[in-house]
This record gives sequence, C-alpha cells and structure tokens, in this order.
Amino acid sequence: MLAAIAVSLSSCATPYTEQGLIGGFDVKELRPDVFRVSFQGNGFTTRESVQTYWLYRCAQLALEKGFTGFEILSDMQFAMRRPSTDDPARPALSSSVASLRTRIPASSDEVAEAAVWRAQGDIASRSAEPIRIALAGAVVVFYGGGAAVPKPAIEGDVHFFTTPVESSPPKLFNAKALRDQLEPIIRGEKCGGNVCPHVHEYLLPKGKLR
Repeated sequence: MLAAIAVSLSSCATPYTEQGLIGGFDVKELRPDVFRVSFQGNGFTTRESVQTYWLYRCAQLALEKGFTGFEILSDMQFAMRRPSTDDPARPALSSSVASLRTRIPASSDEVAEAAVWRAQGDIASRSAEPIRIALAGAVVVFYGGGAAVPKPAIEGDVHFFTTPVESSPPKLFNAKALRDQLEPIIRGEKCGGNVCPHVHEYLLPKGKLR
C-alpha cells in the first residue's frame, strides 16, 4: 500500500504547498527582514511552475510577516515568456513565444552586507547554516542519478521592507501587487497539474508588455 501511495504521489506535479514528499516550498530566516526561500519541484513539475510558486511564496511571506514588499538579493536568472511579436494583442503561448532569461545580479554592496551578517554572533546563532547570499538563484538544479527525471528547483534570498514599495521588476516587488497578479494563475485551471503557460507580465519592467 505504501508503495502504491508513493507511486501515486510521484506521478503528480508539485502543487503550491509546504515542502514534503513531492516537493514544495521551504523558508529559512537569516535575520528578521531577510529570508532564504526555496521551492523544489518533482519530475512532473515545469520550471515555469516552480518559478511562479517561488515568487508567490515570497509575496505571501512578506504579507504574512507584515512587510510591504521585497527585493531579491541573490544572483538569479528568471525564464520569461514575452508576447508573440506577430500579434501582440493575442500572444500565443506555444513554443513560438519569444522566451528568454533575465539576470538579477547580486550587487557588491549586497555581498558585503551578507559578510557583516556572518560576523554578528547573535544572528549566526539562529541557525547552524552560515549566513550568505544564496547564489543558486533560479538555476534549475538536477537531483537523482541515472535515468532519473530532472527536478527543477529555485533558491534565493529576499530582503523585506516595511516602507511603501513601488514594484520595479524583476528585482523589486510590491508584495500585495505581485500576489494579486499571481493568484489567478496559481488558483486557476492547471495544465497537466502545472500552472498554464502565460506571459510573465509581472516580471517585465514596470509591468508592461514589451
């Protein structure tokens, strides 16, 4: 029976949920306003789903903690779907859609600040894991060996703010605005258990399709 349950779980894409047998999100506090957020999918989860769930978890976490927005500290790369250049009014979401990666570099100031966190004993004592800027970012990580199906995962550090935040994607986000943009995608109809392919308007500068 346990084997049957395991097979059943492994044949489903990872939903938006806390980390468990088939993946999910995990959060570690590095200091009161900096958190390391990760989301791991399974062999049936698309990179687009993992990326969308990671962003959504960051926005939700910020609001749960009483923050207004967040900045991505890690050196990351996001895969982006842009509208079709043939018909901007009705972007097709097939393989012909213009797809690219946008890099979010970690500045030298952010890396230097992370070194300061390491030097603070009271902060370092919160966790056995060294405080650092996660550099894996949105790179797909492959788990398992042999003929195992690759499993996409994202890990990155985010800095939360209490002051009003105006979104400046793909690095700085107003938490409520991002949550409201992603919620219909995550709560809506699924495509094979994953979020359906969509134009990543929320990752474009000033939220504009261009």
